[in-house]
Amino acid sequence: MTASHDAVDRLLAARLIGIVRLDDLELAIASAGCAIEAGLAAVEVTFTLPSAAVAIARLRGSHPQVLIGAGTVRSEAEMAAAAHAGAQFLVAPGLNPALLEMAQRRGLAMLPGVFTATEIDVALRHGADALKLFPAEPNGPAYLAGMLQPFPGVRLVPTGGISSRNAAAYLKAGAAAVAMGSSLFPPRRIAAEGPEVVRPLVEEALAAVRPAD
Repeated sequence: MTASHDAVDRLLAARLIGIVRLDDLELAIASAGCAIEAGLAAVEVTFTLPSAAVAIARLRGSHPQVLIGAGTVRSEAEMAAAAHAGAQFLVAPGLNPALLEMAQRRGLAMLPGVFTATEIDVALRHGADALKLFPAEPNGPAYLAGMLQPFPGVRLVPTGGISSRNAAAYLKAGAAAVAMGSSLFPPRRIAAEGPEVVRPLVEEALAAVRPAD
């Protein structure tokens, strides 16, 4: 098994990916740290943060047991910066086959963003191991289940509008894992109240995605 396959398997086994999309570097790192302490096992830092690579490198250093990845990767330069920082996985908002192939050459796991059957088909033909279904809402779990009918083996990670309220429904519909952004890391609340506000949100989300006994 290659390192990229192993990273994807670990990522999906976590069942929940937390997306840190904050503008302040120190708040982003502190909020991710609180989430990890609350039990989050996979963190995605988006490149909408200008210093995302710095955040990734620091989180890798302080939390080696957790999967730390880069999100909103849209260019070769961002991919190179993420790889240099030690990102263990990459997530893209859309499907760029050339970028996906670059990631594969680097041995990096990348989840491209897809929405239609055509995009899923193209991504699979280019060797993607798992796909980000984006945006998941407002179409909901039924849309994901519908996509799994012609692609029964595809591993979809719904993103966009996912929260502790609907995560279980997506997993029941066949999602391989779910990703949550502002429902775990609400920017305004974090700015006003500090990074500690994420702890109960993460705990609630982890309870929602926990497999049934």
